[in-house]
Amino acid sequence: MRFILLIVISYIIGFFTAIPIGATQVEIAKRSMSGYIKEALMVVAGSVASDLMYGFIAMFGIAPFLKDEKIEAFFWFIGGIILIVLGIFTLIYSDKNSYNNTEKTMLFRSHTSLFIGFSLAVTNPPIIFWWLFCFEFIKSAGVVPNFEPEYAIIFLISAGAGITSYLSGLALFLRKVGKKISHRIECKINKIMGVLLIMLSFYFLFKSAEVCFKFFM
Repeated sequence: MRFILLIVISYIIGFFTAIPIGATQVEIAKRSMSGYIKEALMVVAGSVASDLMYGFIAMFGIAPFLKDEKIEAFFWFIGGIILIVLGIFTLIYSDKNSYNNTEKTMLFRSHTSLFIGFSLAVTNPPIIFWWLFCFEFIKSAGVVPNFEPEYAIIFLISAGAGITSYLSGLALFLRKVGKKISHRIECKINKIMGVLLIMLSFYFLFKSAEVCFKFFM
């Protein structure tokens, strides 16, 4: 009974963790609404892989390494650069009929989509502390009596399944929506997404500069 409760609660935590809109969701939406569901799911796979990697780091003791503010600033900076590049690519290719074959562009290749999904998520090391917080919450609620490796692994796998479910469901839903909108509206949506990615990059770069300013002052 304890394991079943842990699985259910962990799944719900993972599902709701994936809901806030961020760069990963924008990349998924961009591909799904353009008809590239496979590539959208590759973004999902890359993102979930990164989240689970940080989850294992959080659960099994390497978290102190990423508490260094200089390392955190580096991750914020890299994330900002990635978002700027993605935003520019999205604006350039906002009209998928403006070039010969979208599938041949780097932006929409499956392996590139996997890398993008992983890269966007890996620039968010603070999620380590979110994993720790969620597991501590589960412990304080009495779902598990203490930290045991098997509990931690079940927690991560179930939460990962929740994240995957939400992001995959989002991709499939937006694929259906994309079939019903006109090409002109699709182009406008792609442009909006490109601008949104660039705006998100400013936040990442600001956070990096903020940490660096604190360090050098």
